[in-house]
Amino acid sequence: MRKMQSLGLGLVVMALLCGADAVWGQDVTATITGTVTDPSGAALAGVTVTAKEADRGTIWTAQTNEAGIFSLLRVPIGKYGLKAEMKGFKTAVVPPFALDLNQTARVDFKMAMGQVTETIEVTSEAPLLQADNATVGTIIDAATNEALPLATRNYVELTLLSPGAVTPDPHSFNTGDNIAQGGRPYINGNREQSNNFLLDGMDNNQVSDNLLGYTPAPDAIQEFNLITQNASA
Repeated sequence: MRKMQSLGLGLVVMALLCGADAVWGQDVTATITGTVTDPSGAALAGVTVTAKEADRGTIWTAQTNEAGIFSLLRVPIGKYGLKAEMKGFKTAVVPPFALDLNQTARVDFKMAMGQVTETIEVTSEAPLLQADNATVGTIIDAATNEALPLATRNYVELTLLSPGAVTPDPHSFNTGDNIAQGGRPYINGNREQSNNFLLDGMDNNQVSDNLLGYTPAPDAIQEFNLITQNASA
């Protein structure tokens, strides 16, 4: 079943470990970063790094700084191929790989001397995901939504697939009503009032008792990330 693009950037469910009044910021995108060096290992400045989304063909570009570092920020989740280009060096290409919600992929390039029209495919190492922070989370994707039976259409029940997520009352998830009385997970021993819900990066909490706000249908969710520890500020 095709997913609705209105919620294509995903839904984030985040457990706050410092109390319900804390404020956390989370993107509904991903980041690609890394370093580009020459054959001797010296940093290369001014290298153009391009990320191309495999399904839609969307292109994102960045250039390396004096330290040879590039950063592609707030890239929509999906599958991306990378290439690094600079005059006097062969073009380095990384085959498409998946970017998940809120993750950071680190891809380092070591350029080889030659013509920019020549291409070298980098396949020795897979991109390192979430290499720049200690956030702990579980991605629940559209395939999981479709594969698991949800008779009440209550997607919040899928949060129980994550380590550390439990409930003292499984029947509470059967109502399908997350706004008034539907169940919410207890994360790592915290109360359900300590949860914080974000929908496409926007606050999705009821003022009263920190209940969940708008409840999308499971078919409209591309993926969501349940962050259980070390959420970034």
